[in-house]
Amino acid sequence: MLERFVELLAAHENIRRRISETYRYIMIDEYQDTNLIQAELVRGLAATHNNVMAVGDEAPSIYPFRGANFRNIMDFPTIFPDARIIKLEENYRSLQGILDVANEVISRAEEKYTKILFTERRGEFRPLLVRAQDEHMQSRFVA
Repeated sequence: MLERFVELLAAHENIRRRISETYRYIMIDEYQDTNLIQAELVRGLAATHNNVMAVGDEAPSIYPFRGANFRNIMDFPTIFPDARIIKLEENYRSLQGILDVANEVISRAEEKYTKILFTERRGEFRPLLVRAQDEHMQSRFVA
């Protein structure tokens, strides 16, 4: 269904313009989990204005099995050159020990938006690395 709508927008300038002018502001949450067709749809809807706000985090893209494409969030500033990136680095859920591990993992990514996660929460919890032989052992450990 989405494919046909994207094809309609691509093939008919007058329809694309009319719909784009009707929806002057577009906001997408979890943009890292969008697929190529959804990204094309956003471009078509924003054809006359480029007023797009995308919220997302490139680090935890978890839906590639559904067709999510990591490139969508990484290429967003190229597709929308006037985009302004606002980093939300303060974390309200985790203790700093967990964020230190996350920062280390994120820092090793070949392609990323540079950020340093931090928190004001205090605590001494340090994550453990547990090597499980298989998923059954992992499940037992977590339980």
